[in-house]
Amino acid sequence: MDALYRHPDGMGEIMFEAATGRLFTLNDAEGLSAYAAIGPAGLRDVAAKLLTLAALVEVKQ
Repeated sequence: MDALYRHPDGMGEIMFEAATGRLFTLNDAEGLSAYAAIGPAGLRDVAAKLLTLAALVEVKQ
């Protein structure tokens, strides 16, 4: 399972496991992890919302 995103300072990562349909967030520095069951439609919805959030953050900078 490859990381979709890794924080540049090692403060966490996001991964997706296609076989189980699980989206994972991991933070080894704090010993935290979580997952959510998600399908293709959910992944598209999250992707669209992340794009919108990125645009909003850029506008505020």
